[in-house]
Order: sequence, then C-alpha cells, then structure tokens
Amino acid sequence: MMDLFKKKSSLEVTHKCGFTLMELLVYMAIVGIIVVVAGEAFSNSTKFRIRTDNMIRATQEAENVAMLLKEDASQMGAKSALDEIVESGNDVFNVSHMSEVYIDPENVVVENRDSSSYRMVYGNKLDSLVFRKVRYDTSGHYEAVEEVAWFLEYERKIPGTNDSLYQLKRQCVIIDKKSSDVEDSPCASKGSTGSSIGDSAVIMASEVSAFRILPAIPRVRSDSDTLEYRKEQIFPLDDGDVFRFFSRHSEKDYAPLTTSAGGSSVTLSGFFSNYDLVNGQILDEHNRRRHQVIALLNDGNSGSSWAGLCASSGNNFTFKPKEEYEISFKIPYSTNGADGGTEKMQMFVPGRDDMHVGFIDLNGQRPAEIEDFMFYPPTSSNASSIERVMRFSVRDTVKRVCLAFTFAVYSPVVGNGSLTISNLKVKRGLHSNYRFDESKLELPIQDKKNVKALKLQMSVKRGVKNGNKGETSNVELVIPIPSNGPRD
Repeated sequence: MMDLFKKKSSLEVTHKCGFTLMELLVYMAIVGIIVVVAGEAFSNSTKFRIRTDNMIRATQEAENVAMLLKEDASQMGAKSALDEIVESGNDVFNVSHMSEVYIDPENVVVENRDSSSYRMVYGNKLDSLVFRKVRYDTSGHYEAVEEVAWFLEYERKIPGTNDSLYQLKRQCVIIDKKSSDVEDSPCASKGSTGSSIGDSAVIMASEVSAFRILPAIPRVRSDSDTLEYRKEQIFPLDDGDVFRFFSRHSEKDYAPLTTSAGGSSVTLSGFFSNYDLVNGQILDEHNRRRHQVIALLNDGNSGSSWAGLCASSGNNFTFKPKEEYEISFKIPYSTNGADGGTEKMQMFVPGRDDMHVGFIDLNGQRPAEIEDFMFYPPTSSNASSIERVMRFSVRDTVKRVCLAFTFAVYSPVVGNGSLTISNLKVKRGLHSNYRFDESKLELPIQDKKNVKALKLQMSVKRGVKNGNKGETSNVELVIPIPSNGPRD
C-alpha cells in the first residue's frame, strides 16, 4: 500500500512540471518572428491596397475626363443648324453663323486668315485648348455659338520634387446667340471678360500632372517637303474648275459620244441606244455599244489618241497607299430635252441602264485596286445643287491612271437624252489616316483648317502626400474633329 502511494505521488509531481526558461525564450522568439512577419505582411498589404486604390481612382478620373473632352471637342466647328423641316421636300439649314465659328477668317493679312475652329497654347505638356461650336436645342435648331476653353490652373507642388499638380478646368463664353430667350448658362454671357468668364469655369479634374493636345498632321499642308502635298485638289490643276471630255471610240465596243466645249460644265449627248424599237427588245450582245469619255485639262492640247492625251502631265494620277482620295461633281437637273420635249434622261432605269465613274490605265484597263462608282441622273430640280462624292483608297501604289466616265443605255428612249457634268474635281482627302508628331505641334495658320483629329495625352495622380509621390495614370485618346475647317 505504501509503495502504491509513493508511485502515485511521483506521478503527480512529474505531471505538474512547467516550461524551462530556455523553452520559454525559444517560444517567445518564435512568436516575435511571427508577429513581425505578419505585421510586415499586413503593412505591405495595406500599402499595396492603397496604391491599387490610388491607381484605380486616377485611372477612372483620367478616362472619365478624356471621354468628356472627346464628347465636347468632337463637336468643334459645328456650323449648320436645322431651320425648317419641309414635308416632301428638302429641309432648310442655317449656315449664317459660319463666320463666328471660325477663329479669324477675315484677317486683312491673307497668310493669317484662320478658318479653323480652334487655337492652342502650348506649355511643357501643360497645354490649353480653345474651340468654337454651335449650340443646338433639342430639335436641332440654332441657339448660340460658344467658345469653350480647357486649361490648367496651378494647384500645388509634388513633395520632394520640382514638379507641380494642376486643376483641369472648362469654361465657355457666348459669342453669339439666337435671342435673349436663350440661356447663357453654363457659359458666360456675350462680351464677358476676365473674372466674369472665370466664374463659369468648372473643375473637371484635380492633381493633373500633364495635359497635352496634339493636332493631326494634315496630308495637305503649306510647309510640306513634297510639292504635290501642298494642294488638296489634284484635278483640275491650280484649284480650277475647267475641264473637258474626250470620247474614246473606234475600239472594242465603244461608240463615239458628243461632248460640248470644255469649261466648268460639259454636256454629253448622242448616246447609243441598245434597244431595238422595231422589235421591242434589247440588242444582242454582238451589236451592243457603250461610251467612255476621258476627263482632261482644258488646256488646248489637241490629239486624236485618248491614250496620248491621258499620258500628258496633269491628265493622269498616281495614288498612294494609306491615303484617301475623292472624286466629286454635280449633275444639273434639266426638264427640256434637245428636241424641245421632256428630257429623255429622266427615263433612266437603275439596274438596267448604267453610268459609272472610275479610272483606267494607259492600256484602257481598270486598275484592280479601284472599283468604279455607279451614279444616276437627277430626278428633281433640288438635285442640281447636290454634290456627288466618291471616296477611295488603295492598298498598293496605282500609277498613271486617268479619270473616265462610262455609259451604257438599254431603256427605249434614254439614248435621246443628254447629261451635264459640272464642277468635276479629284482631291486628296483630309478625313482620315491621322498622324501625330510631338516635334511638330504648331502648324502654319493656313493649314489648321485641314486638321481633322486631335490626340489627348493626360496624366492624373492620386495619393500625393506626406512625401509619397502617389500613383500616376496615363491616358491617350484620339478625338476626330470632322467639322473643323470650311469643307464640312
């Protein structure tokens, strides 16, 4: 019994033993390391979360401002407004405020006339953009002309650097308006200056570190290294409007066509009819004929070969890739035919009769790169002022081709009609293929009207405080401005 009691006491003493000092120190060291690591991980996680949050906020604000500027500036140069809706007729548009939309179109010095709708002030990636546009009501009617400005104002220094942050602001002032009933807001009233205009300024973004506006370099510009790029119009030469037609015939199935003397308009008549009035049917394929006329300079250069005339300088063109070109002309409406009756060309049937315009090379073949464009004669007097415009581009260079109109008549009486082509032009396009160059910011004044796009480069910071330089978001956005300039 005593032995059993001694064994039990021994077990109890053993069970009540604690940690040794060494074990406790090791335990505390392990716990300390875990706490330090966990604390560092938590701190890094917090910093990363803050940086991520700053980056997201900066990116969201930069993108939001970019889209607001795009919506605002894309209306630059808007100049026509709906005045009246005419049932069963052409609506009436008001363009009387065009001069207010341009920056300085009436300057006494020709070289300083500015028919664009914008101006810029450049800084060290701290630019200002000012532009004009028409304000419309909900029905598309004219209300006012606004001059809008996007610019930067100093906000504060970035700690530990020589750089600064800015507020991006938008303000506007009324240049002209329809009546006193039109509200000035959100713009300053007409004639406002200084602080009166400043009161209309709205902060669009804060902590902006860069705001750069680049104009698209126009294809046609006065300071171009290549002479051919100093003019938009490539036919007729010297921005003229006088031309002539030469009828291609005596080969294949081409029949001669009568053309009036050259000028700003040329009339075509004597069309071959592919319709047999006796038998009431279209001629068989072996007897069918078509017409083709080549557009030439009205320079008095005579010759009996269309190919020889086509090869003459000024009568043929070379088209290059990554560019846009256009053919344009008008077809005046006529009610009286050559025989004193109704103009027979009004009986033209689309899908049966054929009129198209395009290009042929010196061998008389259509280049595969450029499709022909179909067109129809006018069917009402309102169509006389409508400009027919055909635009195209090429993937590979097309050399030495001439402009040609082709006709084939299959309806019974259309062949007795006539057709007048006026204001015929071939131009180098200005509407696409935007190219930007930071080394070429300021364009000659006379070239600004040809700028059809702007590029925004903006940087926004968030979290700049207590020695922290914060996070930066950069955004780039191309803004088309198709209405800038006098053409659109």
